[in-house]
Amino acid sequence: MTTPPANSGTPGRAWRRVARFLVRLYPRPFRERWGTDLAGEVDRVGWRGTPGLVWAVAGMWLHPAIWPTDSMVERRRRVAALAVVVTAAGWLTAHAVLELTGAVPRPLARSWILTAFDTVTFAGFLLAFPLPRLRSLVPLTRIAVRRVAVPVALGAGVVFAVHRDFAVPAVVKLGVVALWWLALMLVAGQVVRTVADVDLAAVAVPSSWRLRLGLWTTAAGLAGSGLTILMPSLIGSGDRLAGVLGGLTILTLAAAVNGTVRDLAEVRTA
Repeated sequence: MTTPPANSGTPGRAWRRVARFLVRLYPRPFRERWGTDLAGEVDRVGWRGTPGLVWAVAGMWLHPAIWPTDSMVERRRRVAALAVVVTAAGWLTAHAVLELTGAVPRPLARSWILTAFDTVTFAGFLLAFPLPRLRSLVPLTRIAVRRVAVPVALGAGVVFAVHRDFAVPAVVKLGVVALWWLALMLVAGQVVRTVADVDLAAVAVPSSWRLRLGLWTTAAGLAGSGLTILMPSLIGSGDRLAGVLGGLTILTLAAAVNGTVRDLAEVRTA
């Protein structure tokens, strides 16, 4: 039986700080709708239940369709934002494995197979992406350009540097590679942030059928990429650990997207 935090031998002040942090982990719609109840649940589980609670909260972030709201349009916007997050995470994971490890044999890594799966994933991303309304196109473009200007400039500087013909120490090469991936992650993060923050009035949120088609297409592309990266490691070639971790991560993202489609169907029929 779980004992209350006050009787667990842990200072109450320390637990209260942890409890407030755990409540902030919940998606904002949950906090706005059930803030008091969430605090009570965190207090009830106590220290011993903290790992399970963190796991449950992490799972909530993968199911934005069931977050509290009275608007199906808002649900679809949240799901579209998730599609952007998953596409960015899957693309970055796949290309990190392909470019930074030997998990996938070079002929396969440069083959049309992975390019085809990338194309399918990006097609799904476009289907699920909220389109800016004509009157909002200019201000949204300004916001997007302002947010990605620095990481794009950083990436351009890296490209310029690697095409210069001069010898540099190994540590400098490592730093250049790190800056390149930092630029990619910053661009992906800013795109996600822009989609998540955009006003509903400024965009045309995908219809239910287009959103479902986009999610299914994204899931199919990610699943193909994940399996292509995973299989060489399972049959014993390449960097096994990187291939297994990268492939399973991408397959998990594909499963999360597929689960979101089921969430949408359930809230529509509820």
